[in-house]
Amino acid sequence: MGHIIREYFPALTHRNYKLFWSGQIISLIGTWMQNAALSWLVYSMTRDGFLSGFMTAVQFTPLFAFSLFAGLIIERFPKRRILIFTQSMLLLIAFIFYILMYFNAITYPVILVLLFFVGTIQALDNPTRQAFVVELVEGKEHLLNAIALNSAAFNSARLIGPAVAGKVMADYGVRWCFLLNAVSFLAVLIGLLMMRMKDVPSKEELKDPKKEIKEGLKYIKTNPKLLYTVVSLVIIPTFCMNFNVLVPIYTKDYLLLKEKAYGILLSSLGFGALVGAIFIAAKGNKQRAVYFQIIGALGLSIFLIILGLIKSYKLSIIILILLGLFMIFFNTTSNSILQFNSPDDMRGRIMSVYSLVFGGLTPVGSIYAGTLAKYLGANNVFIISGVIGFIGFLILYTRRGKLIK
Repeated sequence: MGHIIREYFPALTHRNYKLFWSGQIISLIGTWMQNAALSWLVYSMTRDGFLSGFMTAVQFTPLFAFSLFAGLIIERFPKRRILIFTQSMLLLIAFIFYILMYFNAITYPVILVLLFFVGTIQALDNPTRQAFVVELVEGKEHLLNAIALNSAAFNSARLIGPAVAGKVMADYGVRWCFLLNAVSFLAVLIGLLMMRMKDVPSKEELKDPKKEIKEGLKYIKTNPKLLYTVVSLVIIPTFCMNFNVLVPIYTKDYLLLKEKAYGILLSSLGFGALVGAIFIAAKGNKQRAVYFQIIGALGLSIFLIILGLIKSYKLSIIILILLGLFMIFFNTTSNSILQFNSPDDMRGRIMSVYSLVFGGLTPVGSIYAGTLAKYLGANNVFIISGVIGFIGFLILYTRRGKLIK
């Protein structure tokens, strides 16, 4: 077993990374339970695709507004301490959700307020976690392996969380998903507290915030590997990965099914993503990253179109598995390409740009998906998204020479 880990998953030989990774698996299951429960709850309350999309937009708007400034904080303060703070705040908000539901005090406007606070914390938490990985594995040698294992943890949770949420909602009620999410944050907090490392920031002082943000953006602009990866991240996640908005609408209104089917469909996406993440962890390397990125963009576009054309629950499960696989090919390698080409003293700023385009543009994608689903149906939005995703594929494919150098 030890030989297999050293050969295929060497990031797990680093004690600090193993603690972080183990805690994340448990915590992320809770997060996916909460995500699934929220999407189902809001669409059940409103029966309005636009309001479902608007909810997601509210959560991710702070990522758009604050991500670039978060990069400066990440470089100025120890990342482990930042994460202890952010994870504690997310635990508290999940518990507040539970309490409000327990007393039947939850309303759509209250959900929006709480999600805005969640998004504000995530604007700092997300890029910090991305930039923290290189410290956990003590350099770039095992970086892609660590990023892929993070994706495996994320998508194990995506596989387990929605299925459990569907069962919990059907049998016990939606509020229990939020309480279980709050408890799950303890796992990652314990892991962070158990780490042995020097809490040293990557920069001693912050001089001119605007100047340093511009410096990071200029560096991306002059590096083709960073620039074209960022451009593709603007297009593909924004328009092709709105599953949280579209899958509940697709399940209820197109397939005419209920909670358990919804949980299985979301978990199918997670299963495919998990398989993709394990494959990248075992077989991916710095040289192959661009090829996996291009294949991921193409596969995602094709199978979105196919999903919109079929009306079979069983076939939808298969297509969502394939969508998860190609989605993770694209996401994991895009992340690793940015990190491989980031200087240590600029990684916080570059990964904050990653968070900006990957998560910060989610409001645009959510409103796009929710609004079109309201008028055209979720199946037709999948088709349109696949066509848009093909544009992102063409950008990467036609510039593959500059990306591979």
